[in-house]
Amino acid sequence: MPFTVGCSQHADAGMATGEIVGRVLDSLGAQPDVAVLFTSGSHIDNTEDIAAAVAELLRPEAFIGTTACSVAAGEREIEEQTAAVLWAGSLGSVQAPRARAVLLDPSGVGEGGIEQIDAAFDEVNTTGRHSMILLADPYTYPVDIAMERWAERWPGVGILGGLSSGGSMPGINRIVVDGDVFLSGAAVLVLGGSTGVTHVVSQGCRPIGQPYIITEAQGNVVRSLGGMPPYQRLQQIIAKLDPADRRLVQRGLHVGRVTDERKVDFERGDFLIRGVVGADRDSGAIAIGDEAPVGATVQFHIRDARTADEDLRAALEHAPATGGALLFTCNGRGTHLFDEPHHDAALLAEHTGAEVAGMFCAGEIGPVGSRSYLHGFTASMALFHDADEPPNA
Repeated sequence: MPFTVGCSQHADAGMATGEIVGRVLDSLGAQPDVAVLFTSGSHIDNTEDIAAAVAELLRPEAFIGTTACSVAAGEREIEEQTAAVLWAGSLGSVQAPRARAVLLDPSGVGEGGIEQIDAAFDEVNTTGRHSMILLADPYTYPVDIAMERWAERWPGVGILGGLSSGGSMPGINRIVVDGDVFLSGAAVLVLGGSTGVTHVVSQGCRPIGQPYIITEAQGNVVRSLGGMPPYQRLQQIIAKLDPADRRLVQRGLHVGRVTDERKVDFERGDFLIRGVVGADRDSGAIAIGDEAPVGATVQFHIRDARTADEDLRAALEHAPATGGALLFTCNGRGTHLFDEPHHDAALLAEHTGAEVAGMFCAGEIGPVGSRSYLHGFTASMALFHDADEPPNA
């Protein structure tokens, strides 16, 4: 599975297009199976021209893209600068199509969107498990609702991607599907089961205290953890922390909800991380950034650069060597979190040997447990390899 990445920071859109398309032509030739385009800075306004040229000159089988505040190419993260990044690859020598690109408009969460994706599944090779790469405009496409419905419809399908971060209001982000550009909706790259894709998700947190069962809650408000107000539980936990961890609690506290209640002991990857968004000292209740179902097991978590680094390294420890990888990292990571630049992209390239491309997202999509979710402060990665290779070879 050969892949390549073309990257240009040339301010002129024509020159940038020539550089990224030229790299793909030199490495792969025309008509790659898949292509993904990321644009940032002043090239956000040039996305239509760049995407049209990529489609005309390369004629990829399936082509999606979007806009971002920052992008990744190879071992580099290009933060808050003008850049165009084109990732392309060949998925194998089979005759049947291996990938299809689908546009979902804001109403495409319902049956219409499901029918579009089902039709794409029918077109691509159906051996093994399918995968989807999802790029969505956060202002016009309800990703959370889509994730819930899709998990019910296709429980075995892995979904990974991110929310466009190129604009801070509707109408600025661009969504690319097969060379056409839209100001709303979402792009889906549907991959056949004969394409091996390993998903790696690093939420960058570590637990404090111990797990508790939610014994009283309403909506996203937790009123009792193991029979005690959660604020009181938290104070007991904080009292046992060292000064450094207490400072991390003050900077931002998170809650991890166990995704598989059948397990007895919990470790990294067993929790879906959500932020604590409020607390009431009088009642002892806390509010979290998600539903808080009674009976769920949760544990408080904290996050810092060291923890995020350790968590990503652990997540990549058994990642397969691969020719190509897509990276969707939070726009709060990069040099906003780490002391050195290029952290996530460099580690991914180092551990896998992959041709890496990606973007900084306004929300990251990836699986935890048995289904995919929308995350924050996360690094989600799709590693491409032959389907008959073991995913953790």
